[in-house]
Amino acid sequence: MDGQWAVVMGAGLGASGAIVGALTSWAGTRLQARTQLDLAQVQHDAQREAETITQKRAACSELILAVDNARRQMRIVRDHLRGTGDVRGTDAELQEKRTAVHERIREMQAAEWVLRLMLSDQEQTAVTDLADALYETHQALIDDVEEWLLSGPPGSGREACDAARYAATTGPLQSRMMSFAGDVYANLYTGRGAESRPVRRDRS
Repeated sequence: MDGQWAVVMGAGLGASGAIVGALTSWAGTRLQARTQLDLAQVQHDAQREAETITQKRAACSELILAVDNARRQMRIVRDHLRGTGDVRGTDAELQEKRTAVHERIREMQAAEWVLRLMLSDQEQTAVTDLADALYETHQALIDDVEEWLLSGPPGSGREACDAARYAATTGPLQSRMMSFAGDVYANLYTGRGAESRPVRRDRS
């Protein structure tokens, strides 16, 4: 009887071992599958983050380029006021230059809203500050041009004008452009905001 009992116990233990082995194998397979799934998710999230950074960087570049194009076109208008005689050009040519400024600003606005759609509420401030700085410069130029046009009738040989209101805003605009570039770098690559910014170089 004892021998038979030993046989039964041995068979039972063997079956239990097989069950435990199967459960262990199943658990290991499930853990491996879970690990692979987690790894795939991490890789997917990293890829999406990289794509988002690339898209934001491109949109930021488009905006700062559009602002710079508008700034350069406004400088062309300022140079018209500062010219004399044939070097200056006609009032009709001045109007063409002013129209070009408006076109550059519309391009800036288009780039601005493309970027805004990608940003969180916290990231919007830098875009707003940059756009406001450009609008302030443009308004100053409008005021200078209108005053200059009223200084004499067409073809009267108006005196050259330094566009003082406009000139006073160009430095702050360029500073804001540099601040925006610093904010973009900080937000995209560190997530800390602009704790430090590039050294400003006056290009006016």
